Amino acid sequence: MANKKGTKEKVTLGSGMLYMAEFTGDFAKDFADILKQLMTEENHAGWIKGGASIEYKPTMTQEKDDLGHIVKEILTDEEATFKSGLFTWNGQTLAKFAATAEITTETKDGKTYRRLKIGGTANDDGKQYAILFVHEDPVEGNCYLLVVGRNSAGFTITFAPDSATVIDAEFTCKPHDERGTLIEFVEEIDEEYQQTYTETELNALTVAQIETIAKAKGYTLTGGDKAAKIASFLAAQTAAGGGNDAGQDSGTE
Repeated sequence: MANKKGTKEKVTLGSGMLYMAEFTGDFAKDFADILKQLMTEENHAGWIKGGASIEYKPTMTQEKDDLGHIVKEILTDEEATFKSGLFTWNGQTLAKFAATAEITTETKDGKTYRRLKIGGTANDDGKQYAILFVHEDPVEGNCYLLVVGRNSAGFTITFAPDSATVIDAEFTCKPHDERGTLIEFVEEIDEEYQQTYTETELNALTVAQIETIAKAKGYTLTGGDKAAKIASFLAAQTAAGGGNDAGQDSGTE
């Protein structure tokens, strides 16, 4: 049996790709459009070494009565941090890791130089970046991490004779929508609907769920109330070859 995407049996193994772009205030409504916007060669930050990680830390305040019978916990704060290391990078990459960066190019004596200046608190550009990490798995489904923030840990450049220079970055995540979202974890899944539904099973669902399933199966529902929609669903199911032999509730155990 073929593996289904997004199941609890999925094993996530391996690193991924990192994309960065200046955050302009909001994302497209549909995630597929966000991917089209961010997953470009221009936004590819560089190749990763050492993987990537996301950490979420809630802060809970607990109140209880003197005897400990009544306890109430309240979420008072939360923070999220995304970390990764870049194996390939250049001055333009570093410019995204420093809030005070200024980058220019100049040509003289037949050579062109990219010049990056970092420093001066008055030069803080205030930029936030949309950061997309993509873990690809064509069999069990890709997964994605989407955050907004900027590098809050600085960086260290080490030129060593026996190892490549890896630039480690740590991004403090900021809320990026009206609900205060810090992290979006998105995974590709295979939607799972039963081949056929009985009347009893449909009655246990909401109208919205019935309509969603009908849409996925290509059924056109008629009727204004739930009973009419169920009857319409069962008729469409029969017409599609699904049959209704097990569809009517017998009322017996």
